[in-house]
Amino acid sequence: MAITIISNPPNDKSINDDIWITTSSTNAGTTNFKFVFDVLVNSTLVSRSKVFPNPTDTYGYFNSAPIVRNYITNYFEPSGSSILVTSNNKYSVAYQLQIGEEVSGVVTTNLASGNFSASNFYYPIFSDLYGSGNTTVQNVYTNALANYYDNFLTERDISNVKVKYGDRFYISFLKYEGVNETAYVKTYDSSGTLVATYSALANMSGSFNMFNLSAAAINTWAGSTLITENTYSYEFYISGAGTSRKVRIYHDCNKYPRYNVHFLNRLGGYDTFSFSLVTRRSANYERDFYTRSEWQRSSGQMKTWDSYNRFNETKTPFSIRHTERIKLTSDWVSQIDYDFLAQLVSSSSVYLEVQSMYLPLYITTDNYQFKTEAVDKVFNLELEAEIPKNINSQFR
Repeated sequence: MAITIISNPPNDKSINDDIWITTSSTNAGTTNFKFVFDVLVNSTLVSRSKVFPNPTDTYGYFNSAPIVRNYITNYFEPSGSSILVTSNNKYSVAYQLQIGEEVSGVVTTNLASGNFSASNFYYPIFSDLYGSGNTTVQNVYTNALANYYDNFLTERDISNVKVKYGDRFYISFLKYEGVNETAYVKTYDSSGTLVATYSALANMSGSFNMFNLSAAAINTWAGSTLITENTYSYEFYISGAGTSRKVRIYHDCNKYPRYNVHFLNRLGGYDTFSFSLVTRRSANYERDFYTRSEWQRSSGQMKTWDSYNRFNETKTPFSIRHTERIKLTSDWVSQIDYDFLAQLVSSSSVYLEVQSMYLPLYITTDNYQFKTEAVDKVFNLELEAEIPKNINSQFR
């Protein structure tokens, strides 16, 4: 008996897509033969599947994605006061696939095996929407994250980010080579003149890393007041296995209250976007009632009112549930950022920051019209969402 792996999944496979593996066996023509596929996560057997050979070529085909994706977890875990707020490997699920066979009820396991990993991103529909230089659809699907190794996991315009002084700004970084990485900050005045610089090791322990590039976090990391409210702009990048793209942040002085939204983007990183124009809140109320007659006995008499001269209730609300909704409006954005913000509308993990707390946000906007500057000139994003935190009025 011999098992051969014919084809493996490509590198950087999406955990949100099918993950197929093809195998063959010298016993595939035997009566009552089945391939046995064991999936192990953290060395623990989590699934065993038995698959008949394909009648055309006698190969065994197995899709591990429905099993493996159950082990991805929420990795929006901001903590601490310095720049690196999250560093872990929760961005991907590493697993081992062991292939065996069953002949007439006798199972033999682990005749061939492979170690694989699937990451939490999804593919674009066209290669021209893949914002990092790939020019063919084939490159996107076989080496989807190559342009983000040791770089920032985002497709936003990172050369022109507006952040209000005092606000948090999260951006993610994919560590790949495993070498020591050094983070750099440079501050500039309004004429573009370099004012100050600082650098130090980033100390990333995992492949997925989330940075807070707010002024307060950078000052804590630097151990001095490197950035003040009067700093016009500052630049952040990481160098180690090559030099990452540079994030250029400008202090925004918009007078309106800002709502920061943190969300999981297409590449599996978390981004921050600020809605700084008019914000409107609304609420829906869902009521449950019970009914009774208006005539009630009081002091030996049937009356429609009680001893306090209150008319008897004939319809009593005993449960009132509040559902809060919010309509957020952004400032004017570029075409690059407007295309990127479609990932916010389609995101499965969104948080609204309120007084340093993070409220889950359920996006109810279900249509997105892409725009171009040549036709639409200037535009902003209006987003409708529901806060999935129900409130109940007093119970009766």
